[in-house]
Amino acid sequence: MPIYAYTAVTSSGTVRESTIEASSERQARAQLNARGERVTALRELPVDQRTRRAASQGKKPSADEVAGTVRQMSILIRAGVPLVESLQGLAEQAKSKTLQAALYEIAADVSHGSALSDCFAKHPMVFPNLAVEMARVAEAGGDLAETMGKLADHMETSAEIGRKIKSALAYPIVVMAISVVTVLVMVTFILPRFMKLFDQMGAKLPWTTKMLMGLSHAVTSQWYAFIGGAVLCFFLFKKYTRSANGRRKIDSILLKLPLVGDIVSKIVLSRVLATMATLLSSGVPMVKTLETSAAAANNEIVKEALLKAKKDVAEGNATSQSLKACEVFPPLVLQMVASGEKTGELPAMLEYVCILYGRETDAKVKSLTSVIEPVMIVVLGLIVGFIAMSVIVPIYSLVGGVK
Repeated sequence: MPIYAYTAVTSSGTVRESTIEASSERQARAQLNARGERVTALRELPVDQRTRRAASQGKKPSADEVAGTVRQMSILIRAGVPLVESLQGLAEQAKSKTLQAALYEIAADVSHGSALSDCFAKHPMVFPNLAVEMARVAEAGGDLAETMGKLADHMETSAEIGRKIKSALAYPIVVMAISVVTVLVMVTFILPRFMKLFDQMGAKLPWTTKMLMGLSHAVTSQWYAFIGGAVLCFFLFKKYTRSANGRRKIDSILLKLPLVGDIVSKIVLSRVLATMATLLSSGVPMVKTLETSAAAANNEIVKEALLKAKKDVAEGNATSQSLKACEVFPPLVLQMVASGEKTGELPAMLEYVCILYGRETDAKVKSLTSVIEPVMIVVLGLIVGFIAMSVIVPIYSLVGGVK
């Protein structure tokens, strides 16, 4: 369905600029009139049918593509290309249809006089709160090209953090998946053949073989129950993780896990401190910085701590003392924040901690991976060996009986 950008006067007399989906321009006007809005301008956005379909499905663009788009926006603006023309050019080359649709709509809204920050705010799936606040800083008198460059730096750093997390989890997940598939194949296809042989020969079975045979029979005869139970557990877990209590509980567990907890903590804090450094260096007030950083934390425990600190700072307390009262931030962070407050170099101090945490995270991820790899291989070997021995022992018993 076509998307129209419009300007209208509401019943209260305020001017409203937004977009609307309708089958035709006439229907768009009719829908707006039915809302009590008097249309003063209406134009169809130049978005092809595939773009509209992808945008309506809500496929989120990758962090790397959004960061690259912001980087190119900064370069184009610095080169003197008008903002609307820059946005339209970036939209034409965007691979993600959702990003393309958002850029076309932002270009149309900006051409009608809307602020870039307000346009970013309309597309939270594409542009985070940080982008909105950075754009507002530029609109208040900053350099838009420089501000977008800082935003791109931050988004590229966040994307790199995401890649580190994926790389740390990739190997254990692959090995675990192989283990599960191996067990299922052996239990479903291989063991049933030996079960018939053991029954026919009247072999005396050890308890391990009996247990595996029972498991094999249950899986082969009640496979639909296992699949249904797995699907049900998956959706229940997904629903739980989307609830406020569920997210908080899981985030709390992640921070306390042995070995992994310290890595998760440093990754979350790196993201938060990088956001704070970017905003503060752009002139955003501390209260707003803490609020935006809380939204970027992606961890409910740290988010709650930042919002509590924001409240304390708004009441006149020092940032270092407010963060210390949260009991979430390590001594190094608190010391750097206190030092930055005294010297007036807080953004630089936060960037230093981010770099330090980044190096520590890389080292710990490599160390953890080097430990996990042999452990997972040993676990897989024990599982396969257990199944193999449970089959081989009765066979030897049968061979001995024949002799």
